Amino acid sequence: MNRKQRRALKKEAKGAGGLSEKVTLFGSLPEICNICQKEFDKKDKDMVTSWSVVVREENKTVRLFCPTCIDKAQEKINECR
Repeated sequence: MNRKQRRALKKEAKGAGGLSEKVTLFGSLPEICNICQKEFDKKDKDMVTSWSVVVREENKTVRLFCPTCIDKAQEKINECR
């Protein structure tokens, strides 16, 4: 197998499975924070950049957290360590 064929295989493997799966998961994005039930507006640029999305690969769950709730969660995680 030459270099050109290896690159083509690597590019195909990388692009094929990952992108379609991510698009599917983005479609299941919640419209509210999973903890405090605060509304999420997908068209608000500030919200899109400040809110956090957590995806569990094992069971393909998508969770959405506002900045306040994600900070509290990080504090709890750091306390347990």
